[in-house]
Amino acid sequence: MNISNKFIIAEYIDKNKNSIIRKYNENMPISEIAKLYGVEKSTIYLRLVKWGIKIKKYKAERRRRNEKPVKQKRNFSPELLARIKENTRINNKYIKFYKVVETVHDNYLVQEVLKRSEVIK
Repeated sequence: MNISNKFIIAEYIDKNKNSIIRKYNENMPISEIAKLYGVEKSTIYLRLVKWGIKIKKYKAERRRRNEKPVKQKRNFSPELLARIKENTRINNKYIKFYKVVETVHDNYLVQEVLKRSEVIK
C-alpha cells in the first residue's frame, strides 16, 4: 500500500468517526466494524486508541495453561480389541534389540568419505 492510499483510508475512517465509536460502544466487535468499513482490525483499533476510547478487555472464558482438556475414553468393538491384541503378540515376537557402538574407526571412515565427496564436486 502506498502513502496516498493510507491517507485516503485515514480520511475515510475519520469521516465515519462518530458511527465507529457508536458501534463500538454498542458492543460490536472491532473485527466486525473493520469488515463493515473494509479495513484491517488494527486500523480500527489504532483509531479508537487515538480518539481516546477505552478498549474493552476480552470477556470470553479462556482455558488456563495448566488445565488439561478432558479426554473422552474411546470405545472399541470387541473384535477390534481382539485384533489389536493379536497383532501386538505377533509383532512382539519379531522385535529384536541391538546395541550400536560407535568407534574411532567409524569416525575416520566417515571423514574420509566426506573428504572424497568434496574433491569429486
